[in-house]
Amino acid sequence: MELFDKDTIEKKIRELPNGILTILLDVAVSINIKSIAIVGGVVRDLITKSKNQDYEIIFNDLDLVIEGETSTYVKELQKTLGPERVKVIRNNTTYKTSEITINDIKVDIASAREETYPIPGENPIVESSTINNDLIRRDFNINAMAIDLKGNKIIDLFSGLDAICNMKIDFLHESSVLDDPTRIIRASRYSAKLDFDLSSQALRQIKDTINLWPWKWHIGDNTDLAPSALSIRLKMELELLLKSEYWETALKNLQTWGGLKIVDSKLQNDKRLIEKIIIAKKSNIEPLIALVYESKNPITLAKRLHLNQQQKEIIQGAFKLNKYLELIIANDLYKNWSPSKWTINLEAINVNESCFMLEICKENPLKEYLKYWLFNWKYIESPIKGDDLIAKGWKPGPEIGKEIKRQRMKLIDEKNIY
Repeated sequence: MELFDKDTIEKKIRELPNGILTILLDVAVSINIKSIAIVGGVVRDLITKSKNQDYEIIFNDLDLVIEGETSTYVKELQKTLGPERVKVIRNNTTYKTSEITINDIKVDIASAREETYPIPGENPIVESSTINNDLIRRDFNINAMAIDLKGNKIIDLFSGLDAICNMKIDFLHESSVLDDPTRIIRASRYSAKLDFDLSSQALRQIKDTINLWPWKWHIGDNTDLAPSALSIRLKMELELLLKSEYWETALKNLQTWGGLKIVDSKLQNDKRLIEKIIIAKKSNIEPLIALVYESKNPITLAKRLHLNQQQKEIIQGAFKLNKYLELIIANDLYKNWSPSKWTINLEAINVNESCFMLEICKENPLKEYLKYWLFNWKYIESPIKGDDLIAKGWKPGPEIGKEIKRQRMKLIDEKNIY
């Protein structure tokens, strides 16, 4: 097919330098690499454009798979093109991948591999293999295609071409979700981005696997024992989803499919989840933090997903604020509080402003008071400064601080913003 001719590919993807694909192939042949192929979203985009000329290819990077060692191949590229044109960004020896730039164009190179999952949900065992076997280990039919640069032909083992024509996504085998439940999150992201539907078989696999819950670890168990696909890799996929332009549709997909059950049952059933995250994003709160905080046990989920220390502190602070508010509601302590009393008590909790926004998003019964402090009272300053008091004869010391605070609280009450 003409579509898969190297020159034609370079014309379709204008970001690629003229002749670069031929160079990539020739360098591979020169060091006896048996096969080299383009994989990933570029293949999908080229096929889509061949069927719809109005389709716009948005090029981010070029993904290559080779039957050989990436480190050897990259060194040969540097010899051929020069180190000033070929720069190594990072190498991953475990998965035998290299991220480089050629003329500032990002190129990801991976040694063809196959993966086995001795323990479902954990990281797989990786072995070098062929490009065909590399495609077999992938997640979906639309992502399991390659363009063989030597033969100028497509490799399509799972009817990916038909899937693109029919706008359907399917898993590659019956244990796809069992092996790696993060594929559910990826499926929702691709479905939203491409406006493709999941096949009935894929939807059934998601539902049946989650209902069976075949993983040894269960939600509520020790978070340190959670498999990678239900912890750190799950976090990475959620971050990608929430950063996506189509995150709202992707989250709707997950709730429709029952896919959020692998994260938290409360998130799965929260009909206002998207609305709450939108409010949080407008308040410059990371959407992942907002998502986690809406869960049944946010501190536990934050630990399980390996959120960073700052993210954990915001969630812990919001949880601390929530418990304080529950206490004063239970004892009717707040009903006659003045604005200054609210200010003193809320500031004594000493938590990040984002914590207040999380409670506001969570529709706390006292959210109006939180808003008063967050957007009004906290900005009111004492009308008198320390230097003013010293000029009036006050001696430096703690009494000055107390007077400044008293004057500030007096002014807060005078403004009486309710």
